[in-house]
Amino acid sequence: MPKLAVISDVHDNLANLAKTLNYIKNNKIDFLICTGDLQSLEAWAELNKLSIPVFAAKGNADDELDLSQFTNIQVWQSFGEIELLGKKILFSHYPEVIKKILVQKPNYYHLALNGHSHQPWEEIFQGTKILNPGNVANVRYNPTFAIIDLDNLKAQLILLNEII
Repeated sequence: MPKLAVISDVHDNLANLAKTLNYIKNNKIDFLICTGDLQSLEAWAELNKLSIPVFAAKGNADDELDLSQFTNIQVWQSFGEIELLGKKILFSHYPEVIKKILVQKPNYYHLALNGHSHQPWEEIFQGTKILNPGNVANVRYNPTFAIIDLDNLKAQLILLNEII
């Protein structure tokens, strides 16, 4: 069962990011997608240390950061498109970017990921599952991230406050 971790909106909360990345390492997660707003080079450097493929889209809190030094992360400015194990995945920090693309390409993607609102959310739109993993930062909503089974696209919301 290949697994994809999805994180968003870290906002430089390095302690929560460390808990999240430890969970990812200890639970044999195969891939990571970050939908942006890490907010600091230190946070991006932590992602860069992972030994699994990492894909990311920059968020508004990342706009001024030069991420070219992080060679273990494939970073997109506005949105990214990848295929993992036959699943077409679209991701962006912004929900409006995702929905605009899905209107143009209905039923094309298997999964679309975004952040920005900090609120965990899942819906079907234009034939595509959209998921927001919430936020790692613990801002406005409790800190969360998601693990997705790439075989069936079922998502599990991980409540960061329940991880020791």
